[in-house]
Amino acid sequence: MNFKFSIITANYNNGKFLPDLIESIRKQTYKNWELIITDDFSSDNSLAVLENYSNDRRIKVFIHKKNQGAAAAFRTSVKNATGDIIGMLGADDALLPTAIEEMVFAHAKNTNASLICSNLYKCDENLNILSVWENYKQPAQKGGLIFDISVGSFATFKKNNYEQTEGFNPFFKKALDHDLYLKLEEVGMVVYFDKPLYLYRSNPIGISQNNEWMRALQYSTIAKKHAYHRRKASSFEVNLSHIQYANMLSLWHKREAQYFYTKKEIFKIILNQIKASWYRIISIFL
Repeated sequence: MNFKFSIITANYNNGKFLPDLIESIRKQTYKNWELIITDDFSSDNSLAVLENYSNDRRIKVFIHKKNQGAAAAFRTSVKNATGDIIGMLGADDALLPTAIEEMVFAHAKNTNASLICSNLYKCDENLNILSVWENYKQPAQKGGLIFDISVGSFATFKKNNYEQTEGFNPFFKKALDHDLYLKLEEVGMVVYFDKPLYLYRSNPIGISQNNEWMRALQYSTIAKKHAYHRRKASSFEVNLSHIQYANMLSLWHKREAQYFYTKKEIFKIILNQIKASWYRIISIFL
């Protein structure tokens, strides 16, 4: 069992956290790995930090000439990955020493799994462990992620399964991982085991933390909407009833409106809905 394992990272202005990430990979008990870091046009000291590791050929750095977002950076990283198995790692996070070894074993055991995830430790800003995350679980049924994306970290997937999908979508400025998980669910099994292998840092400027959680939720619901239509047009089994789907579309519309429409556009939508309601009422008496 000598699978090559690629760790992919999208970095933007996380220079002060990169040494923790890199050292956690260099301390892995499993040795056949590579670390692919794409810098998304950082303005901090990230490139200087990465230069300190230029002598380690297992660490490969790619640089965007303009900021394109995390999804585009992850897409660049996975494009340049040469491993059989790929694992996602946030630029401000880290792994426990046995993380890669345990994931390689899990993929060898679950040959039909396209996505395998572990649990994580919630940590403070200095990466001191605070608690175990309690919200992740095995999907209840095939296609279950469309109801509840409770996929944990360390999230890993086989590269050949990834290549069966459209991959990371640069449209997703948030919830880019949710979009990918839904795609991977359509080409294989989703497996979760309840053991923390991932150190998740509390970061005030994290992509989906603090005030960013609502935007992340909005993008997540759009990913589900895309997944429903993608599955409906394919042979993938869709378990949503018409009523459930109508309710979900209504919820998506409301959430999208909060972020993707201006206040003027929202007012216009509401006004048109009121007009339509009045026309229906008047037509009853005509």
